[in-house]
Amino acid sequence: MNQVKNTSTDESRGIMASIMASVGFAMMPAYVTFQPEITGIPTDFGMGNWLAGQRILWGSILLLFGLALFGRLPTFWSFFSQWRLWPRYMLSAILIAPQLWVFVWAPLQGETLSVALGYFCLPLTLAAVAHFVYKESITRKQLIACAFAACGVAYAYAMADGVSWIVFLICFGYPMYFMFRRKYKISSDMSFSLENVFLLPFAIIGMALTYPIESWGAIAPSAWLYYLGLAFTGIIPIILFFYASQLLPMTLFGLLGYLEPVLVFCVALVLGERIALIQWPTYLAIMVALAIVALEQLKLRRSLG
Repeated sequence: MNQVKNTSTDESRGIMASIMASVGFAMMPAYVTFQPEITGIPTDFGMGNWLAGQRILWGSILLLFGLALFGRLPTFWSFFSQWRLWPRYMLSAILIAPQLWVFVWAPLQGETLSVALGYFCLPLTLAAVAHFVYKESITRKQLIACAFAACGVAYAYAMADGVSWIVFLICFGYPMYFMFRRKYKISSDMSFSLENVFLLPFAIIGMALTYPIESWGAIAPSAWLYYLGLAFTGIIPIILFFYASQLLPMTLFGLLGYLEPVLVFCVALVLGERIALIQWPTYLAIMVALAIVALEQLKLRRSLG
């Protein structure tokens, strides 16, 4: 009985973390649109790379500051000083790097729809991994939710002008990363801190190639504050996202992931974007899937008292 209650508590924490992460992720595209203009950086491809580098630079600083604030810096050093584990840390960093990059790069390229399609497809690939790799059982209601979601995704793909490489990067990249993370039990904040630190040299080199280091001193203080905010906006949701992935069965974790693109949809409406009538079936199918998952979890909570 205690084991059932502990499992229920873990799932409750995981669900709350997943919801908070989705809310935070939904804010990122809106935040990116307010990026300051810097003379000398191309406004299309180059600015996306520059912002991704700034996210990693300031993200590393904030993460290390947070670890120091909570007295966890010695633990970080104990992991970092094990140089034999560096290949493992680097592989983990390589797996997450494209996801950190594409989330700030894509909105500036007019590829937000491709990102949304990728995140619509991600829970389906996570459910497949859960069932075929981890042998997790799928309840009847979860199967029905997956079916509704699959119909919505298939409709979106049919309506889209081909399928972008961004979709495949997201829907197959994240499962590989989560599978690797589950193999090595390291807390979410510690693992993400290590990944950012290992990506930091590459981020600095990439930014230097985009905008010479000797010109960085001319950047306005308000722009640096914006980059700091960009890192903060990105760090909190992704740590909650990873935390939820460790607490929840992968099928449930994947299905809850549909909340994020739905919230992005709501943010788009607030920002003045309008959804074409032909796109509504996709969002309605996803919302039905989310409602099924929510009702199942509510029924489970009531049965456990």
